[in-house]
Amino acid sequence: TAFLQTHKIALMFASPSHSYRNGSSRFSRDADMKEDGWILNVTNASPLFSKFCTGLGTLTSLKHLRIFSGGLDTSHYASDGEFALCWVSNNNEQKDSSFIGRSMVLFHSTPLMPPGVNNRKRHVGNDVVHILFVEESDTNIHGSDEGKQIISGEFCLVTIFVTPMCDNKTAKVTLKFREGLDDKVKENLNHLVGSTIMPFDVSPTYVRQLAIRADLACRSAIQDRLGLFSNWQERLQQIQSLKRYA
Repeated sequence: TAFLQTHKIALMFASPSHSYRNGSSRFSRDADMKEDGWILNVTNASPLFSKFCTGLGTLTSLKHLRIFSGGLDTSHYASDGEFALCWVSNNNEQKDSSFIGRSMVLFHSTPLMPPGVNNRKRHVGNDVVHILFVEESDTNIHGSDEGKQIISGEFCLVTIFVTPMCDNKTAKVTLKFREGLDDKVKENLNHLVGSTIMPFDVSPTYVRQLAIRADLACRSAIQDRLGLFSNWQERLQQIQSLKRYA
């Protein structure tokens, strides 16, 4: 078990050319599109998305991710690409804390993966939280707290939409949870749901922390299916089990 509290979060990009229109909803899939292909086929991103990613984490060679890779291939075959976006908490962020548990976030960024819907969905489809950067300020993502899944699958419980506004000087961040969730999951997420407008430069930090909290909230509610949501809990159980060998 990794000594870090680990999280794997899906990170996707939707340019104006990849937004499909059907009536008033920009995120309604076209009848001709196959399932998730409209977003998983994206191969290029924009300079603004790259700027956002720079604030989210650090571009790291996959072969160096030996402790936690979020399921990405770290061998010389590089079947999932050569680089990944990751973030590890810095002790300097909480100077007043006497004990600081370090966390690590591995972003499954689809533009960094080789083309191929099936391989990308193999990773993204198993993530609980999805971040979708939408480079189209008039995209309609308003409405109820619930929304349709962008990527189909058993998980994908939460989607965080990030939309640049006002000549890319501000960003709107909206968190929605999937339709039909259990009441226990909804109860854990209710305090995170909604929209916030902020300066674009601070949005990556806000989105990362929001994604971590949403991931913990979901995993704690469905840990009967996913196992213990905290690596520290699992390590404690393993340490306690060693008593029988003493």
